[in-house]
Amino acid sequence: MCFVVLAGGILAACSGSTPILLRGDANSAQVGFSGNVDAATRVAKQHCAQYERVPRFLDAEEDIAFFDCVRRQP
Repeated sequence: MCFVVLAGGILAACSGSTPILLRGDANSAQVGFSGNVDAATRVAKQHCAQYERVPRFLDAEEDIAFFDCVRRQP
């Protein structure tokens, strides 16, 4: 039974339906996503906000979106 629950969780995580932060710091964020970059941008916004910054989209390759976290302009 535990194996079935664990396997289901792994499959759900690998399906890519929910974007997730793969790597990030005060200056950047890499978000794994499937399909819609807007969903990845929401994850980047949450990440960058921790540092009082906003995301700036740089590029997307296959299933990873790359963002810079930049200071807000007054």
